[in-house]
Amino acid sequence: MFKYFTADTNDQEEYAFANGSVKSLEKGLLNKDILDRMIKSDDIVSALKILSESDLNDYSFDLNNPADFENSLNQELLHTYDIIKSISQVSTFNFLYFTFASKYDFHNIKILIKSKYLKKDISNELLSPIGTIDIEKLNLAVKDEKYENIPDSFKFLIKKTFSEYNKFKDPEMIDFILDKERYVMIFNKIREIEIIEAEELFLKRFININIDLNNIINCIRAKIRGEKKAFIKEFLIPEGDFKIEKIIEIYDSPLSSWFEKLIHTDYKNIVEAGVNYFQKNNSLMELEKLRDNFILNFSKIGKYITFGIEPLVGFVTAKENDIKNIRIILSGKLNKLSPDQIKERVRDTYV
Repeated sequence: MFKYFTADTNDQEEYAFANGSVKSLEKGLLNKDILDRMIKSDDIVSALKILSESDLNDYSFDLNNPADFENSLNQELLHTYDIIKSISQVSTFNFLYFTFASKYDFHNIKILIKSKYLKKDISNELLSPIGTIDIEKLNLAVKDEKYENIPDSFKFLIKKTFSEYNKFKDPEMIDFILDKERYVMIFNKIREIEIIEAEELFLKRFININIDLNNIINCIRAKIRGEKKAFIKEFLIPEGDFKIEKIIEIYDSPLSSWFEKLIHTDYKNIVEAGVNYFQKNNSLMELEKLRDNFILNFSKIGKYITFGIEPLVGFVTAKENDIKNIRIILSGKLNKLSPDQIKERVRDTYV
């Protein structure tokens, strides 16, 4: 069972230490002023200088080789997760560390399975060291089916993905299957932890929002691909607040009318704006941006709570959002996009 704070434990000191550490880390998050200045800068070197000369000393870039910013961003994210992992070892945050870090295990599994079936070599740069399982152990499990060094839960999902892929022979199904299995695994872990009621409500709501938006966006992708209703039933995640029966019910309706069916949900505006943008630009960029903003804005409750799981959820969400924004800006500068084009892609900020 995961160790977790309850009214009956003696972990308050550890809990306070962990929350204090997170509050200190929040000082290194980006603000809108820095992002706006980076967006308006003349080129990628100017943008990097603005970031490097700010009070946020965690970021380190080679100004002589500005195009190599990706490695610096990956190192910063890895450093962040190392800190969160160290906090989790002495506090009650181990479940939350698994929830966030396991996303990179699933990313690595997707890359490795696609490489296996498509018979394509992959660059190590595509794999993330952030996950909870060593990359080489995952590689042995996927390529050679040697599972002895990975948890049984991951052995099960890798075998299941093999089986499902062999049925459909569609590489995109790998993403759909593993997205679903990730949330199934997280909910199984939730059932193993002790948690006070208020935090349970926040945590489940945070995860449910992620599930709902994952389901909705994957269904929109499937609709665009021309998939039948039977297809989406294979990968919809049942644990969200927005019941999958409702999604299945609206699936055959024209995409432009979906938002009307969602009028009594929190996601109506996201779907309406995202679909409108897609129909004009043949891109889901706006839908993905609105999804990220919705999740980030929900997590901002962590800014106003000093003792609980909310600050850690908020910080990790914010840090990943910061790195995504920096990547968008620097990629835009590298590809000579205008400030307006870059601004259109940038997400909200946490602070």
